[in-house]
Amino acid sequence: MHLKNPLAMAVGIIAAAGHITQVHAQDNPGQSTQVGMLEEVLVTAERRPADLQSTPIAVTALSQAALTENDILDVTDMSGFVPNLMVTGQEEQSDIKIYIRGVGTNNPTETGDQGVGVYVDGVYAARAQGALALMYDLENVQVLRGPQGTLFGRNNTGGALLLQTVKPGHEFEGNFQTTYGSYNRQQVSGAVTLPVLDNLSFRVAGYSDQDDGWVNAISEDPRGSEHNFSGLSTGRTANVGLKLNNTDVRSARITGLWDATDSLSWTVSYETFTDNGNNGILLNPVLVEQDNFDSFIDSPVSLELQSDVWRSTVNFDISDNLNLQYIAGISDLHREQVVDQDGGITSRFQEGRTEYQDSTAESHEIKLQNIEGEVIDWVIGAYYFEEETSIRFDFDGQGSWLQGGNTFIQPARGTESGAAYAQATWHLTDQFSITGGVRYTDDLKYDRGGRNIQDCENEFIRPTLGGENLSVFEDFLNNTTGGEGADGLDDYTGRERTRGQCAATLRNDVESEDDQLTYLARASYDWDDSMVYASVSTGYRAGVIQDGGQATNPESSTSYEVGYKYQTGSFRLNTAAFFMEYDDLIRSGFDEDLNQIVNSNVAGAEISGVEAELTWMIGSGGQLDISGGYLNAEYTDYVVDGAGYGTNLTPIIGPDGEPTGFYDLAGNKLPQSPEFNLNTTLRWDFETAIGLITPRVNVRYVDETFFRDQNENGAPINNIINDEEQTGFYWGNPAGQDAYTKVNLGLTLDPGDSWSVDVFVNNATDEMTKSSASVDNNTAAGFPGRYAPPRTYGVRVNASF
Repeated sequence: MHLKNPLAMAVGIIAAAGHITQVHAQDNPGQSTQVGMLEEVLVTAERRPADLQSTPIAVTALSQAALTENDILDVTDMSGFVPNLMVTGQEEQSDIKIYIRGVGTNNPTETGDQGVGVYVDGVYAARAQGALALMYDLENVQVLRGPQGTLFGRNNTGGALLLQTVKPGHEFEGNFQTTYGSYNRQQVSGAVTLPVLDNLSFRVAGYSDQDDGWVNAISEDPRGSEHNFSGLSTGRTANVGLKLNNTDVRSARITGLWDATDSLSWTVSYETFTDNGNNGILLNPVLVEQDNFDSFIDSPVSLELQSDVWRSTVNFDISDNLNLQYIAGISDLHREQVVDQDGGITSRFQEGRTEYQDSTAESHEIKLQNIEGEVIDWVIGAYYFEEETSIRFDFDGQGSWLQGGNTFIQPARGTESGAAYAQATWHLTDQFSITGGVRYTDDLKYDRGGRNIQDCENEFIRPTLGGENLSVFEDFLNNTTGGEGADGLDDYTGRERTRGQCAATLRNDVESEDDQLTYLARASYDWDDSMVYASVSTGYRAGVIQDGGQATNPESSTSYEVGYKYQTGSFRLNTAAFFMEYDDLIRSGFDEDLNQIVNSNVAGAEISGVEAELTWMIGSGGQLDISGGYLNAEYTDYVVDGAGYGTNLTPIIGPDGEPTGFYDLAGNKLPQSPEFNLNTTLRWDFETAIGLITPRVNVRYVDETFFRDQNENGAPINNIINDEEQTGFYWGNPAGQDAYTKVNLGLTLDPGDSWSVDVFVNNATDEMTKSSASVDNNTAAGFPGRYAPPRTYGVRVNASF
């Protein structure tokens, strides 16, 4: 697609939007006394508070009230509520994968970074697992769409999520919330502000949410008894007492605010978060279609995850028009996890274990800006980030790449990143402004002492499966130099090395450095109740390191965007159209020669689309919210050596007229990039004798979504049920999700006495939707997948004081 097409489309949208809003304003003169009025929405998309309607960026802001009403508990629940935002998780790594306008990553491991940054009070959330359960006691959540390559910290090729927590005030106040619902859900949260001195106050907030899960652990293997378990005769026990796809999270946060002087303040917070839920359970689509959510679990599945984060902001007004901020964060994440990777569906026993993951990170940012300029608003800053992860992951089972056990021990995988940035907006007239910004980033990624240990003679690693403790099979190479030790003894255990048992087959030591200059150029024009803007911006995501001491180049994106914003007292309309060039995409594939997954810069893409968000206060009690997007995200250059499982790819023919074994994916859709998405909510306030009653209905539509680059149109069926091999061919989207519509319902009673009751039904139509798939042993309804919850209901009580 050429640039002129989306820009022409954008001009048409803006012209139409302007006409619509002008007609609306003319048809409703003086109606502000008859209808509800929209409140001002403050956002920090440009690193300073500003009205949403005067911010020339495609940004959506959700208040805590909106999050609570829509039962958005964590980042994963936001999918579908924001135009062109897709979020998947939690899954095998207790991770989240965020995609905005088709840009994101499916690599949540210690080697990768999100293409969409998550920031809490300005501090970058380094590990995806640590950003799951932060949706409580917030001022708002802001979703910035498009590359954010100048003002925000790291790797924001697709956009950024900004979470702003509630800060302590100077008066005693608080709130409380409790929910009871399906599957014995019991949720409690609350917060209180405690003034200590005139210039010192604290806020304490907490959150707890547990349920029994909606997947049933069964004792009888639905595959039968004849399939191959690699001679495994011990260690397999059906775990029937487990809670599966359950919620079990707790979090607490304490925030202190000290106004040392009229010009100097310090905000510091400590937050802890634990997650013990067993999510990401693989289910058979055939059974899911029958409302059967059974799973045969023969691994000791469990999750122990804890995250502790310190955040600090020192704010100093040097003068009446000059402000200095120092923003710092320190985080520590520990995770231990066992995942049943076959779920009683695939024909091979597979078990993955994160024996330990310890990730520590810290960031520092100094930002200097003017407070309010009549002619120019400017900001300059410097940023530093470092992270290091120690992790050991074990795999026992069968697969195309392994028969037996394998372990990956990475004692020190890390990142060091430094950046300097500057951005300024010149107000050339009262209506017309131009903005320019630039950022220089230097990233270092490393692996020090990482080893892949294999060649275990098809033996398993977990002792209860017949393996031995891995301390016997530690690194059989010198851990400092990677060479053979002179004494013939293992460096860790002091025991004699024995080839033919588990040996270090790959040394992963590597250092890779990238640097990039990213920029922003933008013009905006305001008139009456409207604003129009046009911008070009770039984004950058650092390359990834990988096993075998290899590294990729970085990804980069260039985005062209035009937008229009309009608001009267009761009506708001924001639209945007964009075109993005996405280069050097990092994709993963299995290398048979190396016998491992490898990452490479192998693809290019073009992404275009439009977005719109409308809020309309109707009459004296109604409110209609509509948001949606159109997305055309396609590969322009991507050659692979496998057609996948479908029949839709044409092989590349060589000069001799024979197939080369390669396939061109140009024209295929990017994963997690549905063409259309729409979210609509209607609520209406009714005054009654017992208080304000507000029914609401929310409808979300998401178009067909592919999870794999091949966009398969089908796959052979090779599943096993009761010892019978299932055969045939499934036509459709086996490794993806068909288009779907979900409906949420709610009814709130507010007597006006600082408390309210909310009754809700989520997914009222009981639509079962996949968030990801495992491309192994296809069924008559597609590949086994991980699903979002079925219909759930509950009652919530809110109180404030």
